[in-house]
Amino acid sequence: MDELIDAASRLISLQGYDRTSVRDIAQAVNLTSGSMFYHFKTKDDLLEAVIRKGIIDGLAFMNQALDLAPGGTLNRFHALVAAHIGVVQGELRHFHRVWTREWDRLQPEARLRLRPLSEQYRELMNALLHSLAAEGHLHSDIETARHLLLPGLNWTPTWTSLKDKASQATLAEKICATVLNLPVDAFSDLMHAETTTGPGHRRTID
Repeated sequence: MDELIDAASRLISLQGYDRTSVRDIAQAVNLTSGSMFYHFKTKDDLLEAVIRKGIIDGLAFMNQALDLAPGGTLNRFHALVAAHIGVVQGELRHFHRVWTREWDRLQPEARLRLRPLSEQYRELMNALLHSLAAEGHLHSDIETARHLLLPGLNWTPTWTSLKDKASQATLAEKICATVLNLPVDAFSDLMHAETTTGPGHRRTID
């Protein structure tokens, strides 16, 4: 079944939900159209499965990045932004594209089932932005910053292609610095200071 969900994510991502037929998906994994319905009753059910897997795997990727971050709010912010770039440009990119572009095609009851999962990532970012504000790093409105940041990260594949983690981390530094209205070098220095002096190291202006 995972192979079927993976194939559906690729095809729907590339062709769109309406232009992807059950036959297309079944042929991609050497099944007949009828055989697919042993796994999913409808094409809508398959779309829900694709988006569910994309959310769950994406959240696992984000949480792993946060667990591996050196510590401190700035480093965690950078880790989460870099992980988001990794999701939209890496192996999960097809799942993420289906999630963001085809969400409205889900049946209302499916959206209700998935919404608590989809909100978990927003909550991760929202918590970090509140911490950045509390520590004196973020001076803009938190909700506005989140509404600008998340779509901006989702659209990075339209203007850059970064497959390696080093390039993704570099872009993440630039984006984080922009959100905090800092030169990139200054943001990098603050992250380094945070690892040596501990979290809560405040932004200073000479």
